[in-house]
Amino acid sequence: MRGTMDKLKFSQFGVMSVNYQLYSLEYALASIAKAGFRYVDLWGGAPHYSYFDTAPGQRDRRIGEIRRMLDDNGLKVSVFTAEQICLYPINVASSNPYVRRNSLEIVKGYLEDTKALDAIYFFPQMGYCLFDEDEAAAYDRSIESLREINAYAEKLGVKMVMEQLQRYESNLCYDKTTLKRLIDAVGSPNLTACIDCVAAAAGNETVESYFETFGTINHLHLADGCPEGHMVPGEGTNDVEGYLETLVRHNYTGTITMEINNQMYFDDPDAATRKTAEWLRRCRWVDAEH
Repeated sequence: MRGTMDKLKFSQFGVMSVNYQLYSLEYALASIAKAGFRYVDLWGGAPHYSYFDTAPGQRDRRIGEIRRMLDDNGLKVSVFTAEQICLYPINVASSNPYVRRNSLEIVKGYLEDTKALDAIYFFPQMGYCLFDEDEAAAYDRSIESLREINAYAEKLGVKMVMEQLQRYESNLCYDKTTLKRLIDAVGSPNLTACIDCVAAAAGNETVESYFETFGTINHLHLADGCPEGHMVPGEGTNDVEGYLETLVRHNYTGTITMEINNQMYFDDPDAATRKTAEWLRRCRWVDAEH
């Protein structure tokens, strides 16, 4: 490890728009920009933008509208996080061949959107299997799908980051070991690791252990929790300041998403975003001026 820097920069942080799912995307982007953020982690879900709420032939027009909204608010997309798991019938590891092939085609479309949005990263998911299915076979399907997704991403010039989830989200990737297994199996520098700090806390893992496992981390999802919950920093029990201290020690210069995603904030996401920005500006590990 090289000599440590003093602080992270506020400009490294962005907010995921998922917390605004009961509001328009116009409202979400204006709120995030007003709080001083310059990055948005764009959630690809209804009603903001997704495969399921955009009519065939209208995708390019909608992406153009989003690009104009981003420009108007001085925002850049750090990551395009299209909904691909849990709530949507997209599963690249599905044992149903039709579901799997259809899922892959949808994800390829999202990769095209990532390029059109000029996003830094796309956020792929590894899929999941039913708990009474053959897990080894599901891993094979997941790896095959991720390789196909990565090959198309490389063709487009789109970089990708992938995180570990919690077991109820995917029983194929729920800690640093299973995440490394999948990334290593793809075997491309185009696909690198992201840490979900809430999932790490829920799994009794540390941010430091991810640096030890992967060496290089290119993105983080940061929030508070108990240990789960994706809450505003300071409103849970997780060691959010400790996570940021670890990043400082590792001279982390990448992007960081504040993934404030909890139903307790859905009626007033603007307030949650403001509180998050205020907490970051007070944090001793963050340079609020840059």
